[in-house]
Amino acid sequence: MISKDELMHHRLQAWLREHKSDDLEFLGDRPDICGVVQHWYRVGEHTVTVDCIEDINLADQNDT
Repeated sequence: MISKDELMHHRLQAWLREHKSDDLEFLGDRPDICGVVQHWYRVGEHTVTVDCIEDINLADQNDT
């Protein structure tokens, strides 16, 4: 069975293939502070592991 983190990684990868975003970027796989290899993403100005991302919510750019 696929883990929650792997499922989120696959969802994010699919979203990135279909959309262009300056706020989300896959940075690759590398060890976290505990030495466990994780999927890393840049979300806005923050660099986080995939386990820190809880959900994908699309924001409408026309909202004022």
